Amino acid sequence: MEDFTIQAGDIQGDKVNLQPTRIPKLLRLAKGRDCVRCGNNEGSTVAAHYQGQRSHSYGKGRGIKPHDAMAAHLCYRCHAEADSSGLGNCPEAHSRRFLLLIITTQMNLFIEGRITARDYAQAFLLKLCRNTAELMECGEPELHDIACRLAECWDSGEIAIASQGAMVSSFVGAFHR
Repeated sequence: MEDFTIQAGDIQGDKVNLQPTRIPKLLRLAKGRDCVRCGNNEGSTVAAHYQGQRSHSYGKGRGIKPHDAMAAHLCYRCHAEADSSGLGNCPEAHSRRFLLLIITTQMNLFIEGRITARDYAQAFLLKLCRNTAELMECGEPELHDIACRLAECWDSGEIAIASQGAMVSSFVGAFHR
């Protein structure tokens, strides 16, 4: 997945240190959705913030959740399991699985037209959507880089919440180019 790695000048290892940005509209998009992990839709799906070995790189602090873009749509059971490190048998495996769920959540929102992207972010999300099989094979460091890029796109305004009913047709057009 060489196309998805961040260049050396973009970040310095895991010293990304995102600010704990709040995006309430993004968190509200979880309501009524299927769990991105198990597919359950019993009404308990929430935006579950990343818990894992890189939490502090994503803005987590004492009593402070990580950046809101670092959240996956999980049902109550999957959320509880993720918070108790139940997504893997080692910290790196747990982090990899959680990051993959976060990226998948963002891709789903983009495909459905619930979020919009422009410029670099649009090209990046389209590339992720087109190369899902390769994405699933990425290691934890590559997924960390991808998740950080997505959060930085939220911070720069290149990714935003779509206006009512908006962007599905423009996404379809961009996806087929």
